[in-house]
Amino acid sequence: MTTDNSKITRENILHDVKILLSTYGFKTSDIYDRSCFDILSRKDDILIILKILVNIDSLTATQAEELSKIAGTFLASPIIIGYKSKHNYLEEDVVYERHELPVISPQTLCNIIVNNIHPEVFAKRGGYYVKINGNLLKELREQNHLSLKELADISHVSRETIYKYEQGNSQTYPETAIMLEKVFNSPITMSINLLEADNIKNTLDKRISEPKELINLGYDIKSSNKTPFDAISERQNETQEIIKLKEKLENKIDEVEKLKNELNKKINNNILITNLERNRNEKTLNKIANRTEDIANITDHDAIFVLEHEKDKDYIKKIPAIYTWELKDMDNIEDLIKLIKERKEEAKTEES
Repeated sequence: MTTDNSKITRENILHDVKILLSTYGFKTSDIYDRSCFDILSRKDDILIILKILVNIDSLTATQAEELSKIAGTFLASPIIIGYKSKHNYLEEDVVYERHELPVISPQTLCNIIVNNIHPEVFAKRGGYYVKINGNLLKELREQNHLSLKELADISHVSRETIYKYEQGNSQTYPETAIMLEKVFNSPITMSINLLEADNIKNTLDKRISEPKELINLGYDIKSSNKTPFDAISERQNETQEIIKLKEKLENKIDEVEKLKNELNKKINNNILITNLERNRNEKTLNKIANRTEDIANITDHDAIFVLEHEKDKDYIKKIPAIYTWELKDMDNIEDLIKLIKERKEEAKTEES
C-alpha cells in the first residue's frame, strides 16, 4: 500500500482499506461516514470494526467510547486507522493509542492482513516500547546457565530488571530487547495481535424503555448513538450465562478456542439489531433497512423492525417487520425467533 502524502484524504484511505480487506477474503460492510465507525469487516471468526481518520487526534472521547461499546457488544476488535497525529506521521509497524483504542497506519494494517506480520512496538508517553516474553527469557537464560546477575551484566541492566521481565512486567525499550536477543540469538519480544477481541472492556449500557413488547418478552433494549441502527436487543435470561462463559474463558487457557466458539454461538443467538418505527416515512425506513441488512450480514446477527402500524409486507427490504400486537400475543422469545426466521424466508422467496 504505497502512499503519496500530498494526496491523503479520508475518502482515499477508506477506499484503499475497503479494497485491501475485500481482496484478502474479508467480507466488508458499506462505508458509514456519520457513524462512530466507518467499516465492519469479517473473516471466519475475526470481526473488526474500523474508524478511519487522517489526523488521529481528531478522535473525540465520545466517539471512542461509543466505538468501544459497539465493538464490545459485537465481540469485535476496534481499530483506528490514521496517517498522522498533530505533530508527526504514524510509523509503520507501531501501535499507537487514543482514548484506550489501538491506532495504526494503513501500511501497518496492510502488513497484518497481507503478510500476517503483527506489530511488536507500541508508542506511549516517553517513547517506543516492546513486551518481552518473560517465560521464554527465563527458559533461554537457564538453558545458557546464566544467573540473573550474569545476564543483567551482559545486557547492561539491573538484576531486578531482568527479574521483572521474567515475572511478566515485560515492558521495555526496543534497544534493551535487541540487546537481549543478541545474547541468545533468538527473538524474545511478543507481537500485538489487534485482530483478537479478547479484552472486552465496554458494551452498550444505555437501556431504553421501547419497544415495551420486546422488553416484556425478556429483552434488554440498549440504545446506540452514531450508528446505522437504533439499538441492540439482548436476551436478559442469557446474560448470566454469557458472563460465566467469559469468566471460564479467562480462567481456563487450555480451553480458550472451545469456549470462544460456545460463547460466539450464544451471543449470535442472543442479539437482535433493532430498529423502531418512530413515525418515519417509507423512504426513511427503506434507507435504514439497507444499512441494517449490511450490518447484520457482517456481524451474523438477526435484525428486525418493530412497527406499530400495519404495512403491505411483513418485511422492509429483507429485514423482518414485527408488529407490536404480534409481540403482545407471544408467550416466549422462541416464538419471536421462529417468526423472524419465517419472515426472512418470505423475503428471500419474494426476491427470487
